[in-house]
Amino acid sequence: MTKAEQWDPSLENILDACPAAIWREMAWAIGSAPMLQGNSTELPFLWRTDYHTSALRSFRDYLPRWELQSHSEMDVLGDRPMRLGKRFEQLVNWWFEACPEYDVLAKNLVIQGRDRTLGEMDIIVRDAQTSQVLHLELACKFYLQTRVSGSWNHWVGMDPKDRLDLKLDKLASQLKLDKKSETQSVLRERGIRIDTRAAWVKGWCFVHYQNATRARLPFQAHRSVSSGWWCTLSEWGAIWQPQSSWILIPAQHWLRIRHEKEDALPVHSLRDVEQAMTEWKHAMVAQVETSNGQWKEIMRGIIVRDTWPNA
Repeated sequence: MTKAEQWDPSLENILDACPAAIWREMAWAIGSAPMLQGNSTELPFLWRTDYHTSALRSFRDYLPRWELQSHSEMDVLGDRPMRLGKRFEQLVNWWFEACPEYDVLAKNLVIQGRDRTLGEMDIIVRDAQTSQVLHLELACKFYLQTRVSGSWNHWVGMDPKDRLDLKLDKLASQLKLDKKSETQSVLRERGIRIDTRAAWVKGWCFVHYQNATRARLPFQAHRSVSSGWWCTLSEWGAIWQPQSSWILIPAQHWLRIRHEKEDALPVHSLRDVEQAMTEWKHAMVAQVETSNGQWKEIMRGIIVRDTWPNA
């Protein structure tokens, strides 16, 4: 039995074993629990609930050979700045391309209509074992609860126009794109026939800090979904604990739950967050402990302006 086979492939185990920040970030993108449960009558278009478990197992098995190839963050993500959603997609795409269990047939496939763009198919893969062709839509979202309720319309993004119910409706619509004649023509040219479709949805759910003891996660939330608290800037002082270690997490690193010292900003006072909010619309913070030279998150929160979500 190899060393890799001796330990359980939990996300924490994987993070401990990853030698570089890019692998820890990819491990979260691949192996964190999905935001919502699949295999349900309410959300039939979500990928199966346990896909992250099998993905972690593959990640564990192939990580040693990927390390030998000396991939760096630039190799995986490139050298151009990208929005967080695209960064997430690139991490997942790289994993599918590097994992022998799948063959990538197409990614970011734009479908053009006569007068407009009809949509984009995030990634199409073939299962190497079953030969089944799968169209996946990818999403990583951060939602704040505006009322103590599991209803999806009460889970809102930092941009108040972004809501969980609207996102789920959009994903369901995107997964019907291959039914259009224009899409079928493009797929035929590539020799692709879609067998099944699913959405891969990761992210974080944040409840207001005053509701932490009576928190209700979204309806059909995965039992292990990443979760934290939120508050307004004027409420931050009620949470801040100067005797604890806190960091500000730059937006490009929101997918990481272990942080290199140079990739986050230590928070020494209330003023540090107030100053950050003069430049940012919101601030992601975490209470951390030091482990193996990294900052390891104990709990995470997001601070929004006092006018959110009304302005």
